[in-house]
Formats: sequence, C-alpha cells, structure tokens
Amino acid sequence: MKTDNLENFQKLVSNEESGWLSKFLHYKSNQKMLDNSSKVAVNVLEALRTKKMTQKDLAEKMNVSAQQINKIVRGKQNLTFGTIAKLEDALGITLMEIIDYKSVNSAKINAIQKTKTEKRTQKNSFSNEFIKKENTHMA
Repeated sequence: MKTDNLENFQKLVSNEESGWLSKFLHYKSNQKMLDNSSKVAVNVLEALRTKKMTQKDLAEKMNVSAQQINKIVRGKQNLTFGTIAKLEDALGITLMEIIDYKSVNSAKINAIQKTKTEKRTQKNSFSNEFIKKENTHMA
C-alpha cells in the first residue's frame, strides 16, 4: 500500500506529461459519440445478461472478433449502421430508431400551418381592435 502511495505521489510531482489533457480534449471533441457508445454498451451488456450469452457467443453470432465485441461493451467503438444492425439482429433488441422522413416533414408542415394560423389570428385581432378604436373616436 505504501509503495502504491509513493508511486502515485511521484507521478503527481513528476515533470512528465500525464496525458490527462490529451484524453480530456479527445473526450470533449468526441463527447456525443462516446456518450452514445456508452449507452449502446450498457444495452448490449444488459441483453447479454438477460439472454445468458457471453461476449464470445455474440461475436460468433455476428461473425466478428471477440476483441470487437469487447470494444463495443467498453463503449470504445464508433459503431456503423451495419454493426448496429448486426447487434440488433443477434440480440433481438432495438438500439436506435431513425425518424421517418415523412414524419419529420409532416411535423414541419403542421408547425408552419400553426404559425400561419396564429399570425392570421393576431392580425385579425389587431385589425378588430383598430376598427373599434376608430369607431370610438368617430362617434
């Protein structure tokens, strides 16, 4: 224990770079990908546990190396759509959903129509108020 403490202290006071800054900069520039990779890793590990499968079983089922599965479950792999599809098929789970183009387009159209209706209502309301004030001043 004392040796570990001494080694840790020597690392702290050493003039050698620790690599902490480069690791931090890597994380910061890849934060979203790394966060998503971690979420996939948790889901894959949970599916493996539920299905009582090993990482080796999954590797064989996906026809990939055990090392690749290990990177995936450690959240260190930048996954392609192809790999995600293989994982989903092998485990019988859904890891991601892609919003259908029509759904996105319909939502935008509905939002635009709602905005136009609101503007028209505001314009009519303003016109009605203006007419009321004009009629009051004329009377």
